[in-house]
This record gives sequence, structure tokens and C-alpha cells, in this order.
Amino acid sequence: MRLRTPQGNPCMLLLKLGLRAHLEDLRKGILYMNPLSFFAALEGDPARGDPYEGSDRILQPQDIGEFTISTNIPGIEKFTVPSSDLAGPVRFASNRTSQCNLFCLFSVRKPIDGSIFPMQHQWFGDSFLLFTNTQEFLLRVRKAAIDQGLRIEARPIEYYDEKTYTGKTGRFSKRSEYSHQCEYRIAVELGTEGPRIFNVGDLSDITSEVVAIADADAVLKFSSEDARDAGLIWDEAE
Repeated sequence: MRLRTPQGNPCMLLLKLGLRAHLEDLRKGILYMNPLSFFAALEGDPARGDPYEGSDRILQPQDIGEFTISTNIPGIEKFTVPSSDLAGPVRFASNRTSQCNLFCLFSVRKPIDGSIFPMQHQWFGDSFLLFTNTQEFLLRVRKAAIDQGLRIEARPIEYYDEKTYTGKTGRFSKRSEYSHQCEYRIAVELGTEGPRIFNVGDLSDITSEVVAIADADAVLKFSSEDARDAGLIWDEAE
């Protein structure tokens, strides 16, 4: 189910959740971008921490015949682990995948009937803002990246079931338990070890005021009825 204009073009709204002070800086054009490795190592923060971040591929035990490990350490010979002895999926990661900085957003790509940020889930920060012109925002970010000599990639996260899925993952894949975040991710390289302060120029003309997350349902309307009133269409079967 994806929102489209009457002409059939896909459309999307972007929101940024976070601390009010950071969102006020964002309206000035300052994007705080943590390295991907930050989220992989983050503990005690169920909204952002995920040890699977930075993985390139995941293999389920039932899809592995035998797992042979060769350490190349003198005195330690290679050994084989049967799949029945694996406690969980095997994950592979490369330095290239984790060497980037991320800017993570909440995307609206289908109608939301009900609470926008349901209380049964953990959400980061105390506030949010809405980008009133998605395309212009992404154009400004891309231009700033090019001007600063950075490589950039931006697209929605694809979610997978970590209990059954075997295959490629990467920067733009996350476990299905995070699917409520509807994440749209911007990644830039070359990555920095700490947070990157990425200045893209004033954004106050294409962002809303900063609003408390507790007030989201009172000020935002993304229901099916609202989408129809706005002239948007979607395929219920998708």
C-alpha cells in the first residue's frame, strides 16, 4: 500500500523525531548524523539500539549445512560447527557497510488509521517536526552532500523477519520488530567515527514548527479519509 498522486506518481511525507533542541537546530539546517556503528553498539535504548545494524547478510541455521571456522591462528586448527549447535542466525558484516553516518526519519507512505505514534512502541525524543516539501528537502540534502564531497544514498528501510529470513541485508534493512518506525534513511560517506554535524542550509521554509510527540494525533491527520480528501490514491491490495 503506497500513496500516489492522481497522476500515479508515488508520494511520501517525512517527519523527524528527536529532542526539541536538536529539532530546532534542524530547522536551521543542521543535521546530527551518528555513525551506523553507534546504533549497533547502543544498549538500553529499544527505540534506536539494534545489534543487527551494519550486517551485510544473515543466514538462518536451517539454511546452513555445516559451518567451518578457520582462525589462521597458529596452534588453533579449523573446526566445524553443525547447524544444530547454532543458537541463532549467523550474521556477516563488512567495514564498508558500517562506515557511514545516518540521518533517520519517519516516513508516511500509506494512510495511518489510528494513532500516529502508538504508545505501545518506544519512540526517540520528545518532539517532532514535519517536512512540508519532501522533494525540496531531499534535493537540498543531496546538493549539500555533493558540495561537501560526500557520497549519499537515501531510501526507505526494508524490514525482514530475523527468525526466518536468509539473504542480503545492509544499510537499508532492519528487523521487522522495528517496522512501526516506517524509517526513511539518509546515509553519507566518508563516515566519521563520531557524530557528523552536516549543515545543509536553512530549512525553516520547508519545515513545521517543533511539536511535542504527545500532541501528534491532535495536529496530524494521515487517515484514509484525509488522504482521499487530499486527492491521493492507493491500492488497498498492496
